[in-house]
Amino acid sequence: MSAGLLNNSRIFRLPSNAELEKPDGEFIYRTNPFPNWRLCLNSSGHKGNYSILHAGLNCPQCGMLGSKREEAIRFILACPEGHMDEVDWYRLTHTRSKQSCSSSNWYIWRGGGQALSSVRVECPSCGGSGTMGAAFSRNWSWPCTGRMPEREAPSNKSAQHCEKCNIKTARIIQRQASNLRVPELVTLFAIPPRCTELHALLELEPVLKFLQWYPPTDRSALEGSLNKLVQLRLIGQDHAYDILRYSWNEIIAAIKDVSTPVLNTYEDLILEEFNALRDGSLNGIPSLSGPNKSSPFLIEIKLPAVRSVSVDQLCFRIAPVSKLSTVTVQKGYRREVDTEYRREGDTEVLAKIVDVSFADSNKTKWYPGVQFMGEGIFVTRDPVDGWQDAPCGESSERWSSAADQPSKYDDVHVFRDSRHRTELSPAFVWWHTLSHLLLRAIAVDAGYSSASIRERVYLEKQGNRTRGGVLLYATQPGSEGSLGGLIALVPQFSKFLERAMQNAGSCSGDPLCKNHAFKAGYYNGAACYGCLLLPETSCEHRNMWLDRTVLLENLR
Repeated sequence: MSAGLLNNSRIFRLPSNAELEKPDGEFIYRTNPFPNWRLCLNSSGHKGNYSILHAGLNCPQCGMLGSKREEAIRFILACPEGHMDEVDWYRLTHTRSKQSCSSSNWYIWRGGGQALSSVRVECPSCGGSGTMGAAFSRNWSWPCTGRMPEREAPSNKSAQHCEKCNIKTARIIQRQASNLRVPELVTLFAIPPRCTELHALLELEPVLKFLQWYPPTDRSALEGSLNKLVQLRLIGQDHAYDILRYSWNEIIAAIKDVSTPVLNTYEDLILEEFNALRDGSLNGIPSLSGPNKSSPFLIEIKLPAVRSVSVDQLCFRIAPVSKLSTVTVQKGYRREVDTEYRREGDTEVLAKIVDVSFADSNKTKWYPGVQFMGEGIFVTRDPVDGWQDAPCGESSERWSSAADQPSKYDDVHVFRDSRHRTELSPAFVWWHTLSHLLLRAIAVDAGYSSASIRERVYLEKQGNRTRGGVLLYATQPGSEGSLGGLIALVPQFSKFLERAMQNAGSCSGDPLCKNHAFKAGYYNGAACYGCLLLPETSCEHRNMWLDRTVLLENLR
């Protein structure tokens, strides 16, 4: 991940209270409250049947502090440049009255719980007011302040962190909205040959750099190098011991593996994963014909558990991945604030990706990431080589035509790799649609929630032929598929495939859903929440590149 996708940037993980040997109730990360405006719902303690919108902790009328009847206001301002700030309540209540007023730290809130158009915010001093319906109106312009609260230093009275905004206008939005912060995540799996605990030990940056600068000629030279790193406090004594407990032949082979340059594009790394999983479904991981290794593997496919399943004219190979290690890194986030609004003249303003990395004193960039262990099910096509003719049919031709019109998709961040745009291939749509149907079938028949399982869609092209597959996996701590429950579904997987194919033919939204034909510039064909769409935590492609008709036209 570091060498291939992040230009040798480093990855950090936030430690827990237990790792820092601190009590669970003790805070270890200081943050600033946002938003500062709160809504006191204790109408019986006010001078009328209304709530109080106020800044700070104490309600200015009833004096309540931290009560269950107080909550942070759910409306804030945001813009596609990544900026976010408090709503200017003074401006909302005094724009129409056009008179100066000194009241600015609290307002009367009437009509809570009703339609936004009936919620009125009033100034207690001058009586000026405005409705939340007007605040959300496209006729209302909110200037963007350029503020980024998450970059402000923690303090009691933090100075606002502001920067120049190119959009210059913001929109009011609910702070719980999922489009307020859309993370840009990349995930990779540990695959052969770098797939043992010994490889992970050797890939620690101080160890790897030292081995590259001073390649060890024998075991004693390696031990001397590791002891020097321990003395410099770059690694711990336990780290050196864990490396040296393996045989010299295994160590030198692992050093060769980790010293080999890695691929540096996401698409190439995804294909490398696909080929490793395909090979594992045929030969197992660790391979039965490979050299014996004493270091535990971070990925495991037991060959006797692999199944071949036929549904109608389709034949699949189902491989349970009993051990799977994932690394997920957040590179940034976007604020998808009202895409229809984001037009100035004839130019569409796209959401900016805000980089979340930071640089240390050595100018090394760091990204936040997590590493989890779990399990998965790999699904690909038989025969052995997996190659199939490209999908055909009217819907497939529409997707192929869209792939030849790159100008229709200016928002390149929607693609896994913007240079290849594999997602527009009808073969990718075929596999992605099947993946969603399988996840929904598993959720119905096996009792899993669809939010607990994630997907990875693979596709490889060779002329007019393609081969693909999907990996359904669960690695998050506490998720329902991380203790053997997911791979236990493999013996009954034919049932899930049959249910998936049946569900492809119908939707509660038909005929509207099925008649929604894909065309260039669209992101989906026949797909809706009644048939294909999944929770955002499950779909790696944000519920795009789906079309039931592509699958139905190619059931062979």
